[in-house]
Amino acid sequence: MKGSGPPLPDELKRGIAGPMRWRLLLALIILSGIALLHRVDALLQREYAREASTQAIQADALIEGSVSQRVQLLTTLSALMASAGTPREATQRFDVLAGEIRREMPDIAAVYLLDESGRVKDSQGEVPLSDRGAAHQAFPLRAPAMRQAAEDRSIASTEPLKLADGRRGTLLYLPIVQRGHVTGYVAAAFAYERLFSEALAGQLRGRYPYRVRDEHGEVIAVSAGYPHRISRALTRAITLPGGHDWTLEVPIASMQPFTPRLVNWVTGAIVLVLVSFLAVREELRSRRFAAYSRDLELLSRDLLDANMRLEERAQQIAEANRAKSRFLTNVSHELRTPLNAIVGYNALALDGMYGDVPQPLRGSHERIRAAADHLLGLVNDVLDLSKIEVGRMEIDVQPVLVDTVLDSVASVVEPAAEAKNIRIDVVIARDLPKIYTDPRHLRQVILNLVANAIKFTERGAVTVVARRADAGDAIEIAVEDTGIGISESDFARIFDEFEQVRPSGRGDSMQRGTGLGLPIARKLARLLGGDVTLVSHVGFGSRFTVRLPLQTPDPPPRQTPTSTSVVDEMPTERARISVDATREPQSDDRDSGEHDSLSVSPSRGVDSPRMPD
Repeated sequence: MKGSGPPLPDELKRGIAGPMRWRLLLALIILSGIALLHRVDALLQREYAREASTQAIQADALIEGSVSQRVQLLTTLSALMASAGTPREATQRFDVLAGEIRREMPDIAAVYLLDESGRVKDSQGEVPLSDRGAAHQAFPLRAPAMRQAAEDRSIASTEPLKLADGRRGTLLYLPIVQRGHVTGYVAAAFAYERLFSEALAGQLRGRYPYRVRDEHGEVIAVSAGYPHRISRALTRAITLPGGHDWTLEVPIASMQPFTPRLVNWVTGAIVLVLVSFLAVREELRSRRFAAYSRDLELLSRDLLDANMRLEERAQQIAEANRAKSRFLTNVSHELRTPLNAIVGYNALALDGMYGDVPQPLRGSHERIRAAADHLLGLVNDVLDLSKIEVGRMEIDVQPVLVDTVLDSVASVVEPAAEAKNIRIDVVIARDLPKIYTDPRHLRQVILNLVANAIKFTERGAVTVVARRADAGDAIEIAVEDTGIGISESDFARIFDEFEQVRPSGRGDSMQRGTGLGLPIARKLARLLGGDVTLVSHVGFGSRFTVRLPLQTPDPPPRQTPTSTSVVDEMPTERARISVDATREPQSDDRDSGEHDSLSVSPSRGVDSPRMPD
């Protein structure tokens, strides 16, 4: 039955247009940002205009003050001329004071000393006028100012005129009055460009352009960079001595202040674009997340289906394992009866119960006994492995002297070692303590490792070293040989059941072994709370180290037997056969310098473990 999948997330149903909620919110944020930028822009313009107005007021005062200062100097010069006793003294006073005025005020192009008819008697500075020595009253722009100065007995100025170098300027006339009569004039020529540059450059600081108009509206001075497009202009009236008025204009350009406004709009635009980008990215991310959620839901459903299938397969495998164990147990029971009969009758024949056995026939009987021993050992190994796997191997914890166990193992394997001319060395540390463990299982572990080392050592020695571990809470028993060694790539599988590292085809099955000795040794060591580790180099031998705690932990509580338990079908006692004490224990095969395993059950005869002839 096909189940319908989970419903699509809401994010996937919104379509390409996207949700309107976040789009409206984003539009509101953008409009608010634009309004804020416009507000900041207006504040910048207003602040710029306010500052420009302040600067215009100050510039107006500076121009009026500058002109008044120059008028005061000319008035002083006129008074000195009037008080001079002789023409020579007047000339000397003029030269000194006029020169000082020129040095202090470079905007005054020239200072003149005129007689009552306007002819130049003396001068200081440039020659700004192209009068070629003519009297000032002969010029239509100068005569009115001279008449006004004489009539008012005060300063008067001309209309804007061109100086000799083409620049625009004006002339100021101040009468020299002696005993009520005008005896001459002090005149000064001003260049507008220099006057306004001197007066305004420091105040406006080049930030604000300016333009000055006379009373007729003509431009008499304009700064560099005066804008062509202006939004508005700030004007100030400049009152001059002599009745003339000027107008100061400070324009506000349409894009001023340019830099702050540019920074404001560019920064604001970047922020708005970034906010929009983040919002769109989050929306896309939410869609991807929704798609991932959908995929994860589908994957979760598939995993759930796979887990159900795996559980069914695991149940099938467990049932197959139980069937395998029942089969092995039944087969072992069925094999023991004929094996015992074969072994028994063969032993009776060898003992001469049925008469003397001829020497050729005795060899055949010996081979029968060796094959039966090997087959019986294989049956016992399979039963041991099954009991360990299901946790039904019993542990009888009692005080154990390790040196006694090692001496027992050495006495058993000594005949096999002498047959191959291999030396057995047992080294026991003086501080080796008594341990609490199962002596039967410990003996089987050490016997398997030592017999395995003898089998794959052609010359040299097998050394058994027992010592206390560095931590002090365990002992270590190392079985080291000088055999062919094991490749590091085979370390992981050498302790697997029925595994032989590159087993060769040399010899028969008794020589190759079953591949159960080392797995049983490690499983028994772990059952006792320890482990078996391996260090080996090809061509230099191997060292198997058994590490056991001083006190074997209590075994877990036994499980309640079930109808499918195979271990309950196993006999509590294993078949025993009577063999000669000089026979060697059984060992498994390794090929090309690779250790395999030796399987020696602890109850295969208490004093007589089996070894092939």
